Amino acid sequence: MGAMPAVVEPKKVVSFKVIDGKAADKKKYNLDGSVKRTHPNKKAGESSEVFAFKTEEEIKAMIDVFDKHIADAPDDNKEQIAHRNKLLFLIGINVGIRASDLRTLKWSFFYNDDGTFKDSYRIQPEKQKKQHKFITMYFNATVRKAIENYVSEYPIEDINSYLFPSRKGAESIGVSSLWRIIKDAAAEAGISQNIGSHSLRKSWGFWCWHKAEDKNKALVILQMCFSHSSTQTTARYIGIMDDEISDMYNSIDLGFDFI
Repeated sequence: MGAMPAVVEPKKVVSFKVIDGKAADKKKYNLDGSVKRTHPNKKAGESSEVFAFKTEEEIKAMIDVFDKHIADAPDDNKEQIAHRNKLLFLIGINVGIRASDLRTLKWSFFYNDDGTFKDSYRIQPEKQKKQHKFITMYFNATVRKAIENYVSEYPIEDINSYLFPSRKGAESIGVSSLWRIIKDAAAEAGISQNIGSHSLRKSWGFWCWHKAEDKNKALVILQMCFSHSSTQTTARYIGIMDDEISDMYNSIDLGFDFI
């Protein structure tokens, strides 16, 4: 008896509605027929790179926007959401973790069982779980003040609940919601550069470098914190190279005196 012929799985076919000879479905598809996911902040012909908050004026402008949302909230629920968003921003620029990890922080990360505030907490980043890597978040005075201010308004009911719950309450907010909160607040604050959820982590890195006395040493430490392959990558990531390139361009004015 001969060998059985191999069974060939039929290829998935993606159908398109045709209007006037053109496909109306403009979505892009993977080979398996699933819809390709694109970054929600990326527009055709534009860079999707986001930038750090590099001035104290920008940071204050963001806080002012959140404070305005708190003051103008039409009801208690929206007021608490506005407080939550302010807390999200302040912790985000002070702990330097990815949005995917920031959104899932819990009260137990910050408080001991006896109610005392912790100095630090080790987490396993979502993107590094396969490598079994952990990082330590250290909590500075701003983090502590922001959390204590929030808890004074909204006491913790369950220490194992999320800091940043979704509107449904049981789950944490999604990455896309976090991105929208930060981006919309930046637009309202009048910040013209491209801002997104990643701006929080980049801001932490930029200010760690900016405040450091030994900036070369700071870059090496930040490279380790970000798991980058080189300090050059870290410099580009936090926007140092952008500033240096801008300074280089503005340092010359060839032909200016002859115009």
